[in-house]
Amino acid sequence: MEHPSPHLKDLLQVQLASDSYAVLHLPFVLETLTKSDFSPSAHTQKWIARVNSLVHSKDPAARWCGLCLAHQTAILSRDIMLECAQSWVGAAMPLLMNQPAPTTKAAIRLLRLVFSGAMDVPEFQRQLCTPNVPKFANALVALAEKEANPEVYLLTLDTLTHIVTLYPSLCRPLHGSLSTLALRHLNGSAPTPTSGERVEACSRLYAVLPLTGGKVNAPNLWRKSLDDTVAFVWGAFLQLRTTFPDRGYGNIAPPPPSSEDPVVTVPLALDRLRAGVQVIKDILSTPTSRPVSLPAGALVRLCSALLQCSPDEKADAHVDHAVRSLENSAVPTLWRFACELLISLSQAGQHHVTPHLPMLLTHIAYHLERSQAPSYTLYLLRATSSLLTNEAHLHDNIVASRLVRSVMPLLAVVLSTRSASGANEEQGAAQGRGRKGKKRARGYEGDEVFKVGRGIVCVTATDSEILLASVDVLESLLLRTPVNPPVHSIASRLFLSVYASLPQVPPALLSPDLSIHSRLCAKLQRVCVNLAIGTTSTMSKSLGLMLSISDDIVGPTGDLAELLLHPRVPPLVRSLPHVETLSLFRAEEGEEEVDTRNRVGLKVLDEPVMEPDVAERLTPHVELSNTSNTPRHPPEAGRNTGSYTAQEPMVVHMHVDVAPTPTPPTQTPQLAQSSQQAIELQAAPTPTFNRPDAQNSLPPPPDPLPSNSAALGPPSTARAIPPVTAHIPPVAAQTGEEDDEDEPMPSIDLGSDSDSD
Repeated sequence: MEHPSPHLKDLLQVQLASDSYAVLHLPFVLETLTKSDFSPSAHTQKWIARVNSLVHSKDPAARWCGLCLAHQTAILSRDIMLECAQSWVGAAMPLLMNQPAPTTKAAIRLLRLVFSGAMDVPEFQRQLCTPNVPKFANALVALAEKEANPEVYLLTLDTLTHIVTLYPSLCRPLHGSLSTLALRHLNGSAPTPTSGERVEACSRLYAVLPLTGGKVNAPNLWRKSLDDTVAFVWGAFLQLRTTFPDRGYGNIAPPPPSSEDPVVTVPLALDRLRAGVQVIKDILSTPTSRPVSLPAGALVRLCSALLQCSPDEKADAHVDHAVRSLENSAVPTLWRFACELLISLSQAGQHHVTPHLPMLLTHIAYHLERSQAPSYTLYLLRATSSLLTNEAHLHDNIVASRLVRSVMPLLAVVLSTRSASGANEEQGAAQGRGRKGKKRARGYEGDEVFKVGRGIVCVTATDSEILLASVDVLESLLLRTPVNPPVHSIASRLFLSVYASLPQVPPALLSPDLSIHSRLCAKLQRVCVNLAIGTTSTMSKSLGLMLSISDDIVGPTGDLAELLLHPRVPPLVRSLPHVETLSLFRAEEGEEEVDTRNRVGLKVLDEPVMEPDVAERLTPHVELSNTSNTPRHPPEAGRNTGSYTAQEPMVVHMHVDVAPTPTPPTQTPQLAQSSQQAIELQAAPTPTFNRPDAQNSLPPPPDPLPSNSAALGPPSTARAIPPVTAHIPPVAAQTGEEDDEDEPMPSIDLGSDSDSD
């Protein structure tokens, strides 16, 4: 037999010896109590008697202490609660009125716990809850109408919401008073908006009121509440569009012109719209006893109208410009409300939203393509992710590809850190070389520690959330929607490049929140693994990536291992995926893919930039002869380098920092190519074929693609291409050093020193 704990005895003898001691040591008592302390013992009844004496004390502080001890005792011991509930309810019910705020809050919490802690005991419900719950609800309504204390008011509304959910039949006579109480703060306020906490509390109470109709009438009340709220939101929305052209939103009549000051009407309409959107969200998340009819079309039309708003719409000449500027300032807020509604609608409607996905995602893609504030961009990304992950399927490849192109730059900011620093170094070196001097820029080991030009990628928490949300959106688009092959290839290579370069970015340089680095790495690893899943042949090329997955990575790790060990797919017809889904080298990169990459703002490292006429003159001669020195501008250097797809995740190299090797000024570097390239943000194009270290940093062009899996293996060793003989017309020099070489040397007077003596 377990020995009873002496802790209750110690508390009764020391901390609860007197009322003043009980109030003083109440935090310690509440913190040290455990369930084992209330095992049957001789001190349990003494504890109950002491708590009851404190609850019935005439001292307000002692009563508050007794209510807190009773609440904690009810949480830790259900048997004691069932035994003492009758006395506690009788003592706490009168304390709801005309008492200090701490005593009132403690009484509300205790009564709420008592009425909801034994729902499975019919006798307890019949004898205690049924006669006392209506009294408790009436007292709460009377207390909330006074609004004496904000904390008491919010606690009262939350308790009423909880009681109506548990006892809807007992609260049916209070439907009118509860509805009036809930709608008090849902009609907006101007010029000072209503507190967000009050709006949310009133909205939650209003959303559960249809439950008072019973199992038969509750669905009808639910639909009526939703329709009334949608009409209310339409009215508030049209009050914010008085200076914009009438789009003819179905049977919604525009409001009559108002004679009030627009400084008051516009904030009032915006506050009403905020309250209406919150009510719709709570109604959609309220559980119902029977199936209900969801007006998905009406809600989608409302969201579409909110997303279609733009401050660039034409205005009539007679429009008041002050009103127009006020309504324009509210447009981004309308987009946020639309995104919040779409998230709730996608979670409640699921596949019922599928017919409307192309239209909704087209509006979102339009806003993502334009430069928006980070907070609104985050809302747009969350809405897109919610629409694509809640049983809805998009079958439009044009919309999917457009979304991928608009989201990729949000993820590519991770790649801009190294490239930007490199561009700054090259720019500084170029500025240091004047026409009168030829000083070589010197780099020292560890010099990057003292460079302050490399800023943090995600400065704020919103930027970090945008980065993580963009990964989720791209993952949903690439795995669940029919993205065009060129866009799919670019997005896959972007994922691989970010995943390969992320270990080289310190966590402190990525975000002030150091956990963002590990979270982003886990998401990227999961996405790369999912992109590598194709057939058993393509998965064998990605074996290194799959084996590097740790157990804490969220993803189908077990399924992948099972598929690798026991493939259950038909025999392969091809040894590799189709060509349009796999671009091994930049020579295989089609014009559409190059155009897509340039429009997104991505480029390949060390990609030379040549004029079209120069390239046309160089290419035919190179193909005819191979016996002269390598030209200064290597032909086709930007078309033979490799590019990445989802099938080669472990051989991506972002950038190789090779120490420059000194070479004679007249020596021309040999032509070299790279079979592995990465993607970075589009910056100012800097030719790299004149660098003296090009021979060390660029490996040779790859061999032709064989029939086996060697194309996806690591790059081969560097080898020099035989000299190419070509009669190439002189090309105009572009660098500062070549301008210095063409400049005549000044004459030197050798006798100047002797003359000075």
